[in-house]
Amino acid sequence: MTTLPFLRPTLLGALLGLQIAAQAAPTAPAEVRFDTTPRAGMHQRQTMDMKSTMSMRVEAGPDATEEQRAKIAQKAGQMADASNIKMTMRLQHTTQVGQPDVDGWLPLTFTSGNRSVSMEVGGKAIPVPNAGNADMRMTARFDPRSFDIEVQTAEGGPPGFGALMTAQGKSMLNDAFKLQKALAQRTLKVGDSVDVPLSMNLPVPLPGAAGGLQGQVHYTLVKVTGGVAYFDLNLTMDIQMNTPLPTPPEAAASDAASDASAAASAPEATPPRMLRMVMKGSGKGTSTLRLADQLPLSTQLAMNMQMTVDGPDNSRMLMDMVMDTTSKGENLARKPAAAPKKKN
Repeated sequence: MTTLPFLRPTLLGALLGLQIAAQAAPTAPAEVRFDTTPRAGMHQRQTMDMKSTMSMRVEAGPDATEEQRAKIAQKAGQMADASNIKMTMRLQHTTQVGQPDVDGWLPLTFTSGNRSVSMEVGGKAIPVPNAGNADMRMTARFDPRSFDIEVQTAEGGPPGFGALMTAQGKSMLNDAFKLQKALAQRTLKVGDSVDVPLSMNLPVPLPGAAGGLQGQVHYTLVKVTGGVAYFDLNLTMDIQMNTPLPTPPEAAASDAASDASAAASAPEATPPRMLRMVMKGSGKGTSTLRLADQLPLSTQLAMNMQMTVDGPDNSRMLMDMVMDTTSKGENLARKPAAAPKKKN
């Protein structure tokens, strides 16, 4: 969706598919130890269904001139028929862990991709650009002793994904595994809660661009029964991004023609045109986790989000979005073959 590039399915999949697993303590079945450490032979898949409804409107910002207000009002009228958007998508994320090498490092393979995407704008179905992108696949290796991780390859997905993950993937994954290491020391009894922080610099592949996410997921252990831990979830999220915009062709041509005189009369460069985005959200839901194999069995999360985008022309876009997400976990690891019975 071109108007909301930072809401790419991969990013939301990463944010909403946070896999917090649990392991039963042997001497206290009612206690849960948070431990998301990859283990040799682990092979899990998460299938995620998301349904969202968005409404958008455009208005003049507080610093708009009368001329800009007139243009923005015209633009708002043109957007009226396309201001309501409905989207459904199914995503799948797979994590596979191999056997340790001679140095004790575990090979990891992450695969993520869309399985189906549909969209309605103003009540009319429209094709979704790049809905058929190939799966994104990343290989890495993980040291379970130090929790260090190294990205080896990244391929597939949208243009630039491989280069982005090769350059920034190590930092992003190391932050995630540091959190896993800290949580592995925590235990919860029924009624206890833990706050899992969501804090990361968003990868914006543009010079001069910057973005970050701050938030947390509040997990409360409701019960442990039948080898499954049941949690209530509360989510808060705050995203801020600043993205430089390309200079319009006519402005670029004018600038090129006057470079010599501008350098003499105005030594300070003109600030770039910026697009500023702020998004806040909250959500509630439930999650169940099977303790024996650290498998998130299911998650349900309902979210409300509000976004404000301030453009360089003093326009302001306001968006309200409601999103319902459900996920289902599967253990794909092969069970070891049973030993043949001895013949008498």
